[in-house]
Amino acid sequence: MKEYKIVKPEKKWDTKDQIFEDLFNKYSSRGWQIMSVSYGQSGNIQKAVLERDKNR
Repeated sequence: MKEYKIVKPEKKWDTKDQIFEDLFNKYSSRGWQIMSVSYGQSGNIQKAVLERDKNR
């Protein structure tokens, strides 16, 4: 069985790639994988959907 998480940045993600790279690395170390990323009208990342096995 899988579980899902939707993450949004605390700051704007368009300021630096490092902001969301650090966020994704943090969740990756906890077993989460990025499933999809949604973008706003200006091309900035708005949120990401993560997935991992629920019974790890």
